[in-house]
Amino acid sequence: MDWGEPIFSYTCEQAVEDGVLYHPYPNRWPWLLITQRIHTICKNDTGRTYDQTLVPLLMDCIMAVQSKKNPDFPIVLKHTVADEVWIMPNEKGGMTVTNPEDA
Repeated sequence: MDWGEPIFSYTCEQAVEDGVLYHPYPNRWPWLLITQRIHTICKNDTGRTYDQTLVPLLMDCIMAVQSKKNPDFPIVLKHTVADEVWIMPNEKGGMTVTNPEDA
């Protein structure tokens, strides 16, 4: 079935401009985005710096995607610093890390 051209599409860049998505390391991982909620959780961790909180989470997400030959999305990681996170492909050819509530 052909649905034709989309009426509207909301790009990753528009979501970044609107503050819905956040680009935590644009030079290191230009293809990786996180939701504002995950950014805030990592920023507000009182026991560690932002990088000490976020980088291990992102490394776990990257490894989860790389460990699967043909991943079914979303890939779900439980018990992370941001509770349950979903890993979804994005239009940058990379991934967006989100909470189920924000997906």
